[in-house]
Amino acid sequence: MSRDPLSAVLSLIEARAVYAGGFTAGGDWAIRFPPPEKIKFFVIARGACVIAVDGFSSAFHLRCGDVFLLSARASFIVASDLAVPHVDARQVFEGADPLLAAIGQGDDFLFLGGHVDLGSAGGRLFVDNLPPAIHLHAEDSGVGQLQWLIRELVQETMAATPGADAACSGLAHLMFLQILRSYLSRERGVDVGWLRAACDARLAPALGLMHSDPARNWHLPELAKEAAMSRTTFATYFKAVAGVSPLNYLAEWRMRLAERRLQEGGQSVAMIAQSVGYASEAAFSTAFKRVMGHSPRRRSQAKQRRTGLAATAFPGE
Repeated sequence: MSRDPLSAVLSLIEARAVYAGGFTAGGDWAIRFPPPEKIKFFVIARGACVIAVDGFSSAFHLRCGDVFLLSARASFIVASDLAVPHVDARQVFEGADPLLAAIGQGDDFLFLGGHVDLGSAGGRLFVDNLPPAIHLHAEDSGVGQLQWLIRELVQETMAATPGADAACSGLAHLMFLQILRSYLSRERGVDVGWLRAACDARLAPALGLMHSDPARNWHLPELAKEAAMSRTTFATYFKAVAGVSPLNYLAEWRMRLAERRLQEGGQSVAMIAQSVGYASEAAFSTAFKRVMGHSPRRRSQAKQRRTGLAATAFPGE
């Protein structure tokens, strides 16, 4: 397991950004998109637009170089002007170029976007640690590195050379990481939680220890020493950033790892219990139920039922 806390979190939840394509537009236009089933992120590579998200009291005004991430499952409108009657996105993009559609008259606006695929283990944890929407301005601190990625993404999209799909997906993943970094580096406006802790430089050494060896019986003094703080200062600071105490964080991290292993299958509950530091299956089951809200055997049995149904439905595979 990586000792880089943010990488460890993203690996646990199997987060992978995927480039979805974009569109050029000109003149007056407005498109309504249905509620996304996944986290969406957009970059404005040319021109400007307005994004109105259902349930938000005000619209977001984006200019060239701005980046927008939407984790809320809400319909939204992207437009040159919200007074323009909107058309449904499915109607607009049906039969269009999957990488770059053309809308309206001209191409003074360029919109590129992607989404984030999440594994079932911990996916909700990740979404719950994000605000419903993030708007990063081109001039914001830390956003400068995104501009190079945007230029490269535009070049790959326009050129459509061999390997463009793979290049765009790779750039989209780097862009998603930089969006997280830029947002989480803010001193204000970021809620306490796992993601904020994962990008905190003072906590990184201690989190790295816990992530690299979750089965070890870590004690507060050694974690505090790794973070170069006194025990009291470390415990207070950790809770202020992560929202939980260091040992409660460790307990939940262990259960998230266990949940993923249960979903993957191939290991007994006793084996998984031992891999996350529990000598007793009974003690592990009690801890798992306290943190996750259900027993590990229920999760394991659900996995077995899904596997059995799949085998029944597709006997030839």
